[in-house]
Amino acid sequence: MFKKIGISLLLAFTILVPTVNGGAVTTVYANLEEACTTIAECREIQRQAHDNIAEMIEQEEALRSEIEEIQEEISRLRDEITDLENTIGMLEVEIATLDTEIAGLSAEVAINLDILEETTQRIDELISAISGRMRLAQRAYNRNSFLVMLSEAEDLTTFLRVTRGFGRMATSDARMMDELTDLVEFHEELLLELSQQQEGFEARREMRHIRVFELEVEQANLESTKYVLEEHEIQMQDILSELHETRLSEEEMLVAAAEIQEILERTPPPLITTPHSSGTGVSSGSQTPNNSGLAHPMPGARATSEFGPRWGRHHAGIDLVVNGNPRANILAAASGTVTLSSYHASMGYWVILSHHIDGTRVDTVYAHLRYSPPVSVGQAVLQGDVIGVKGNTGHSRGAHLHFEVHPGGWHPSTHSWQNRGVNPRGWVEF
Repeated sequence: MFKKIGISLLLAFTILVPTVNGGAVTTVYANLEEACTTIAECREIQRQAHDNIAEMIEQEEALRSEIEEIQEEISRLRDEITDLENTIGMLEVEIATLDTEIAGLSAEVAINLDILEETTQRIDELISAISGRMRLAQRAYNRNSFLVMLSEAEDLTTFLRVTRGFGRMATSDARMMDELTDLVEFHEELLLELSQQQEGFEARREMRHIRVFELEVEQANLESTKYVLEEHEIQMQDILSELHETRLSEEEMLVAAAEIQEILERTPPPLITTPHSSGTGVSSGSQTPNNSGLAHPMPGARATSEFGPRWGRHHAGIDLVVNGNPRANILAAASGTVTLSSYHASMGYWVILSHHIDGTRVDTVYAHLRYSPPVSVGQAVLQGDVIGVKGNTGHSRGAHLHFEVHPGGWHPSTHSWQNRGVNPRGWVEF
């Protein structure tokens, strides 16, 4: 009566989920701040983004199709469960009706048993009475008794009446015996018929109970399958939502890469610097020291994040960005000595220079360089020498230079987000 539950949909889901999770599209970058720095890189990012978006759209369509099939299967299961509930309800009504009929038959059997018992007692009483009258008649019809009755009768009419009375009693007794015997047979047959009906009703009731149990088991299986499908639908909806969000991020990256490419195409390439006359580094020749003795570490840059509180912490320097030049050179703010040139988990590639200005030690810090610095510890540099390229290494949100100034010198034991650095704006005009 009911459809068998197919497992193809469950198998399809089992296959689909690992495919979506295991073969998830890998986005080009982890965040949008990591931008391309050349036209070729921007074009490659856009190509990958287009491919990823197309692949994700196909996956979204496949997921929606699977979700629709699951929803149709859930709807069909709901209909089957409703049909089962209705059938179980009808069977329970039949069982209640059979219980009523069986109770009525039991009462009727009890009544007929009482009647049969009373009839049997009447038969016993009648047999006893007939036996007495038969003995009396036998004596009456004895030859001597018959002559006595004849001699004692007043006339022939009286004699005939007496003899006829004996005959009528015998006939009445015989007729009553026949009626009582028929009554006994009738009730015995009725009891047999009632017993058979009761057994039939009880058998039907038992079959109904068995059918109800079978339907309840089938209903439980359908409910379990429906629950599994509903859980699968929720999981697939979550996957679809995550995939959609990833696609939106990829589309944002596509737009960002296209905008950067447009900027790069309108921006002339940076001038190639020439070696400084001292031979100690590379000079840009574009710095102008101010009264503090420090020059701008990346001429033409603008400040994007100031010294002081930021995001619940202390920002110990100032962040600088050159628009349209993702590979801007970083210059020594003053002549001095390299005291640190390495990589740090937060600072990325970074350099620290130590200077002597007006008899006082002043250290400058340059962080998030794009590549490993071209200078080494102990190397002397002149103001304007190239010590690195603006980058996005370490804990960074986009390519920029993080610049710090430390009067008195920078020391590892005092370096933290709340060290003794000062606002670089007091030393350099940005």
